[in-house]
Amino acid sequence: MTADMDQLAGLLREAASEKVLPRFRSLTSQDVEEKSRGDFVTVADKEAELFLTPRLIDLVPGSIVVGEEATTADPDLLEKAAGEELTWYVDPIDGTALFVAGEPGFAIMVALADKGEVVQSAIYFPVLNEMFLAEKGAGALFVGANSTSYLTARTSPQSLETADAAFYTKHFPGQWAPGLKRLKERVSSYRNEMCAAREYTDIARGAKDLASYHRMLPWDHAPGSLVLSEVGGVARNVETRQDYRPRILQGPHILAANEELWQAARKVLL
Repeated sequence: MTADMDQLAGLLREAASEKVLPRFRSLTSQDVEEKSRGDFVTVADKEAELFLTPRLIDLVPGSIVVGEEATTADPDLLEKAAGEELTWYVDPIDGTALFVAGEPGFAIMVALADKGEVVQSAIYFPVLNEMFLAEKGAGALFVGANSTSYLTARTSPQSLETADAAFYTKHFPGQWAPGLKRLKERVSSYRNEMCAAREYTDIARGAKDLASYHRMLPWDHAPGSLVLSEVGGVARNVETRQDYRPRILQGPHILAANEELWQAARKVLL
């Protein structure tokens, strides 16, 4: 069983309208906590997740929800999602630091996994009014303020020298430092948006080409991985050569616009 995509999109818009946007650029110091250094959570994160959780279950009866904030409170939730249940992964605000800073590039993300495989996802940038929807085998749809269109597969770039990238290196073990340095030196440019939703969707629609991650928490990566794969992109572990799955919590992973670029990045990284 899967969700009605129109209802799913409407649910994210509703969460944004009721729980997130009223707090945008209106947060007080009491509304923000720091879970760890540089890792923020706000009252809007918590309220949006509480809003989405029962409604997602209603969309797909029998499903369970693994939300970022609920998992912070109960880490065992990730283990509970290791079975065969239909599982929603929820990031109520991806790019919370941007939200706290009053920057518009944050997103609400959800993904539905069946037997450990992502089958549906939705990513919504509320301030930008941009929605990305994906269903396994059915493509990825972009819904903007004035247009709606299916994203098309990207056959270029295939060369690192013409690729724009993002490198998230904080969680990589030290052994990967030389390879990451080589990769940075090969690409045309690199810039981190500090928002996984933006990195995945930028690669999917051609605004960026490559990204590296090691910490692979499912609410950060499940939604975007389906959008990317549905347009011929790659999100894959460079050691095991296995495509991303929500149960895989560590990399090293490379995201790439196409298979050829992924292979080129892997060769340099290793």
